[in-house]
Amino acid sequence: MKCPVFDYFLKTDIIDIIDLDIRFKSGQVIIMIYERRLNMKRFLIGLLSLTLVFSLVACGDGGNDSEPASAENFPEKEIEVIVAYKAGGGTDVGARVLAEAAGEYFGKPLVIQNIDGSDGELGYNRLADAKPDGYTVGFINLPTIVSLTLERNTKFELDDFEPIMNHVYDAGVLVVQDSSEFKSLDDFVEFAKANPEEIRISNNGTGASNHIGAAHFAHEADIEVTHVPFGGSTDMLAALRGGHVEATVAKISEVAGLVNAGELRILASFTDERLDGFEDVPTLGEEGYDILFGSARALVAPKGTPQEILDILHDKFKEALESDEHMQGAANADLPIRYMSPEELSQYIADEEVYLKEIGEIIDLN
Repeated sequence: MKCPVFDYFLKTDIIDIIDLDIRFKSGQVIIMIYERRLNMKRFLIGLLSLTLVFSLVACGDGGNDSEPASAENFPEKEIEVIVAYKAGGGTDVGARVLAEAAGEYFGKPLVIQNIDGSDGELGYNRLADAKPDGYTVGFINLPTIVSLTLERNTKFELDDFEPIMNHVYDAGVLVVQDSSEFKSLDDFVEFAKANPEEIRISNNGTGASNHIGAAHFAHEADIEVTHVPFGGSTDMLAALRGGHVEATVAKISEVAGLVNAGELRILASFTDERLDGFEDVPTLGEEGYDILFGSARALVAPKGTPQEILDILHDKFKEALESDEHMQGAANADLPIRYMSPEELSQYIADEEVYLKEIGEIIDLN
């Protein structure tokens, strides 16, 4: 868009002015010029340097990016839901099940955006940088998002997000192919002790949730294994199914269907009680290893999202979570639903940070 003030100045080399008064009023620049001779080029340099911000407002369309988001009639358009992992993984599946049910309660579609890479860091960066107006929310995976901030210099920080609610708590399991020579956890541990580093365990990324679970178990069992990182649970499971690794630590929702189909077998669960539907699978605690491990998947918004909008997001998502449609979809996808309020979620994140700092002193996640 042209700016008539500067268009006029550019037509001449010398102008007569005696004073220059620049004022900013009601979103517009007012420039008062009084007569005095002045070299045009020098004048323009000074004027541009002094009034760059004002001239952008005066010569542009003004925009409304700085206006605070309004809770009135929210939402008025679709809501973007960022998932920091590939389509088909546990976080993605849960996000899609909830988003499908939530559309009815918001009255607008919720659109999943998979932004994977760097163990989830790329998606979390995008979420942290999003405009805090309620139209961008995202799923975080715990403990992964916490471990990323502890093991590397991430662009995002944990306080870059506002908690909305927790959706799923997915228990960890140690899994092998059904045809594996390891028929029990004892078989697995005995082989690993006799053959250090020969067992390869795939995970969803260096320092990510499944890597943490596998490394903690290896430490408690006093075995040496080879951890093989992938970009997410989809590729991690593909490696196991293709025979490229001997085992993986996964979440129950990610493998339940494959176990029931006879393709994979669970050696043990990282739970205090046996899993519903898999009552024949022992817990690690029963086998002498005091480890509890799983992954929480929670909804958050960018820091700065107005509280009124956060309240709407929470209430609508909670309604959707409790709906028959969602609960049936979750059951079909083997998703273990576990609601947490914003306050409970904040405390859970803080507890995970404490746990990871403690475990980081005894295991190497690099």
